[in-house]
Amino acid sequence: MVTHVVCRRPPNFMSSEVQKYLERAKGLSPGALADWNIQDLCNSGFDIALRMLRGLSLKSRIVCEGIPLCGRGVRITHGRHIRAGNRLNLEDGCEIVGLSKHGVVFGERCTVGRSAVIRPSNVLFDEAGEGLEVGDHPNLGAWAYVGCSGFVKIGTNVMMGPRVSLLAENHNHGRVDIPMKKQGVTRLRIVVEDDCWLGASSSLLAGVTIGKGSVVAAGAVVTKDVPPYAIVAGVPAKVIRIRHAPDKSPRGREQ
Repeated sequence: MVTHVVCRRPPNFMSSEVQKYLERAKGLSPGALADWNIQDLCNSGFDIALRMLRGLSLKSRIVCEGIPLCGRGVRITHGRHIRAGNRLNLEDGCEIVGLSKHGVVFGERCTVGRSAVIRPSNVLFDEAGEGLEVGDHPNLGAWAYVGCSGFVKIGTNVMMGPRVSLLAENHNHGRVDIPMKKQGVTRLRIVVEDDCWLGASSSLLAGVTIGKGSVVAAGAVVTKDVPPYAIVAGVPAKVIRIRHAPDKSPRGREQ
């Protein structure tokens, strides 16, 4: 009797070329997807295909380059005011109200996290807000709230943790003879410059600018401008450290 010896290849062999392709396409370092087997890739591919099908329907309602990825339960109102570059990714349950004076504008490869809300205006007949402008490669964290009734500008490569709030409007409260609800609001800009990280549950109040390369710690409430490359924490947020700018890093000084 002849015995056939079967040499089994490692379980990830079949998916190695696909992994390499995805790593290159997403700009990941080689081997970043080494733990993904062929079943993992197929499951994710199926999910992406469903999101693309939903995105085809969404594309008819907003101005968008390419086909966006659209999760389940995404709610879009006044979509004609929404513009987006390639690879827009809307996670499950997020809500975007487009109605605003300057629109809601996304750059390339933007992600709006699960159940995040972008609301420049009240959908039930109220004054239009200013709107939102987002640069390339940012992510708005899960359960984030962007109240862009005052104009909000978010730069390139900005990261957000979950439950971050950007509140570009303050209720006026100077009088005590009438309810605050009847005193109107003051709308001010919020600017988050490039390469910033907003930690989980942090809040940015109306009128603040977060300088380039800054870090806002989890739970911080930012009430005034943050200088570039600063790390701020606390309520109200205060500078606790300055990051080294690229040309002033310890390594650079040693060279």
